[in-house]
Amino acid sequence: MNLRSLLLAGGIATTALTLADDTEAKVRRLVAPSYYFNLYGGQSMTILGSEDRRTGFGVGLGYGRPEPRFAFKGVGAQLVGELYYDHSSSRGASGQGPNQSESLGILVYAQYRWPKKRGLGLYASAGWGIQYTNQTSVDLDSKINSTPMIGLGVSWDTGEGEASIGLRFLHISNGGLVGNNQGQNQLFLVYSWKF
Repeated sequence: MNLRSLLLAGGIATTALTLADDTEAKVRRLVAPSYYFNLYGGQSMTILGSEDRRTGFGVGLGYGRPEPRFAFKGVGAQLVGELYYDHSSSRGASGQGPNQSESLGILVYAQYRWPKKRGLGLYASAGWGIQYTNQTSVDLDSKINSTPMIGLGVSWDTGEGEASIGLRFLHISNGGLVGNNQGQNQLFLVYSWKF
């Protein structure tokens, strides 16, 4: 091996290591400890047995920390805990008149965050939680319910942190422990600030 080949191999190796370090640094920044403030609105869908079409809005506050055990093929992940408040209303369904409900819930989920390209990044979330609501409804025979959740969205940098917009699907159900347990399936548009 001549000197030219050796210098070329060294240059390629140095470039590869620099790019790898840069990618790892970007992933570390994406999943660094952070707080989230979420605003959302949406409605329930009459699928999988649900009858009560509710509309609602809410706010949430969360904290995320890096979780290396969730990382997947170079995609960084956070373990996020979120406390939220939800207000929903119904025009009535199956003989029940119009009503409103207030709910408090806790979600714990994995949030996968892909590095940004052209200023936009992607995220995907999946997790579980529990919710207390102040009254039962046609679809919810219990005031305490479990809440499996999935979400998907895009993020971008702001001057003060990061903003994102996405969809969140939340299934609310008591798991067959009380009554008929039709469950409720809510689809929300979520706007989030990460700081």
